Amino acid sequence: MSSIRKRFLFSTCANVARAAISLVVGLLVARGLGPADYGNLAYLLGSFWAIRALLDMGSSSAFYTFIAQRDRGNYYYLVYFAWLAFQFLFSVALVALFLPSIVVERFWLGLGRELILLALLATFLQNQVWQTVVQMHEAERKTIKIQLAGLSIIVVHLFLVISMLVGQWLSIRAMLWAIVGEYAVAAVWLSVTLRRTVVVPEPVSVGEVVAGESLGSVIRAYFRYCHPMAVIAVFSFCYEMADRWLLQRYGGASQQGFYQVSAQLSTVSLLAASSIMNILWKEVAEANDRGAHERVAELYLKTTHSLVFLSSVVSCFLAPWAEALVDVLLGSAYHAAWPVLCMMLFYPIHQAVGQINGTLFMATGRNSAYMRITVTGLLVSIPVSYLLIAPASESGWGGLELGALGLAIKILGLNFLFVNVQSWVISRHYGIPLQWRSQMAVIVVLLALGYACRLSAGWLMELMGRGLDMPARVEVLIGMIGSGLVYLGGLCVVLTRLPGLVGMERAEVASVLGKVRRLVLPGKGKG
Repeated sequence: MSSIRKRFLFSTCANVARAAISLVVGLLVARGLGPADYGNLAYLLGSFWAIRALLDMGSSSAFYTFIAQRDRGNYYYLVYFAWLAFQFLFSVALVALFLPSIVVERFWLGLGRELILLALLATFLQNQVWQTVVQMHEAERKTIKIQLAGLSIIVVHLFLVISMLVGQWLSIRAMLWAIVGEYAVAAVWLSVTLRRTVVVPEPVSVGEVVAGESLGSVIRAYFRYCHPMAVIAVFSFCYEMADRWLLQRYGGASQQGFYQVSAQLSTVSLLAASSIMNILWKEVAEANDRGAHERVAELYLKTTHSLVFLSSVVSCFLAPWAEALVDVLLGSAYHAAWPVLCMMLFYPIHQAVGQINGTLFMATGRNSAYMRITVTGLLVSIPVSYLLIAPASESGWGGLELGALGLAIKILGLNFLFVNVQSWVISRHYGIPLQWRSQMAVIVVLLALGYACRLSAGWLMELMGRGLDMPARVEVLIGMIGSGLVYLGGLCVVLTRLPGLVGMERAEVASVLGKVRRLVLPGKGKG
């Protein structure tokens, strides 16, 4: 457990730093490109993320689950690497040779084929290749090394973006080339160093048995794991592209930009979830392989309680500041995006639970149950997206024309519904209580606290601002700092009075708060 805690804490710290830098980069790019070009960049990357999910068919999850369970022979790696190469070559051939110009025009809405191919390469390196490098390091419990590498990439990216802005050559094409260069160099470097530090099985000839498993048995293992995931991949592609295309087609590139920047700002609340997910996958897969189902249930409950609370802490503090954040960080061009941001700030709370649920299903091989719930949600999602995004029609078949706000409402509502369906299935399987009431209680309590702190800060700033001429950014910064200090104090009271909200007893809360107090004030609590 100490190893898990150490890796989680380091991963969290690295993710906080990386997310902070990534947020700065995103804001610089959004301001530098403007809503329309930023929306086009988001559409390009998002479309290939969807295509990647279609071609992957759950193979990346299978690969990580297999290598996380125990040491594997070369065939597990060879089969997956060959599959990655096929995905890339097929995608390039499809876009460059086989798709007619009219399809490219309709699908990517006027973006050139050369730019489309560059986006394909960038997303392949950033997602498939880099994800594989991360998984191989996490399977060896080299969390610290891979987190440092990820932090280095985003630092380099920040310097490149600043250089583009200063040199006035920031563009969609320049951004895509930057992603290609960064992830290509990092993937090659880390792959070489991992091979030097980890004992790799000797090369084998086709048909030879390695660790008791032949090439045919490995392929069959991948197929058994992936065939339910292939169904999810098809519907995920339709879902993702429907959302992106409908918003780009009916809302325009600016609405795409509003949605993308709101989604990026909201991911601050997912820091803890992204820090623990690969670690949780490794531990669950290993425990399940041993038949330690009580250990799996314990990991699930503790992780869910903790991440819901941590995500809610961030979301419920930032939501009351949504309008001020958009105006100060992005400028007047993005002002209309603030209601979208306010909605999207709550998405990471149940998205974190959804990630935990998905990890549990896939790490334990229960892919068929996961597939049925996911596909149902995706089928419901597409018509709801059309209803909320499409323009009104005299025939009565049109939509509500809500643009990015409609997409945010849909994502938030359906995510809450289907994540709790997943949680119900997991609860029945392991005989543990369903947590949705406690999750809603956490959100209500912390949101009330967040708005109370925001109103107090506004009242205080009004008193201080009389006779002072402070810039808007300084005023918001001071207000958020003051509000944040009050919010932290309120959190301590909530944890002390209502420890069940985070799944702890009063004694556990007192112990945690005592450790925090000693960390912040080392001289206290001694003697």
